[in-house]
Amino acid sequence: MSGLSRRGFMASAAVASAALAGVRTEAATVPLLLHDSGLTAGRRFAARAQMLGRQAIPLEGDRVRQMRALLSASPAAIFAITRRSDELLVGEIAAEAGYRRIALVRHGADGRMTARCAMDGASVHSLAQLSGTAWPEAFADLALDKVGQCALVSESRIEPALSWVMVRS
Repeated sequence: MSGLSRRGFMASAAVASAALAGVRTEAATVPLLLHDSGLTAGRRFAARAQMLGRQAIPLEGDRVRQMRALLSASPAAIFAITRRSDELLVGEIAAEAGYRRIALVRHGADGRMTARCAMDGASVHSLAQLSGTAWPEAFADLALDKVGQCALVSESRIEPALSWVMVRS
């Protein structure tokens, strides 16, 4: 974790979680968790979500039909780790259903991360930078408000992927 203490990481993660919690409404449903099962980062995200008691749904088949069915439950937010093509297609379907993107984190093959975040999603970028290669697990923790239960840091490098968050407008 690049010289950052666990206490420092936890404090930053708590800030990120609190910032995103402000986006959610009290009566809102739980977030929709999506992943590309063909990506190691997607499988790690799904495994962590399952360990926390939730299922991350794999994107498969007809994305338009799948997303329309999933969005019919009006989830409060969407957290996903996917390839660029799914980020574009699924993101467009969600936008048509009234969601807006607050964070997009690009994980490059060289290990670098770049983020585009709206003001209410800026803390996602900080959490991504602080968590390093443990990002898929930290992202699941953030999605499920379980930041205090962060997983141990993985020694593996994160592979190219996109992590993104959308919330209902």
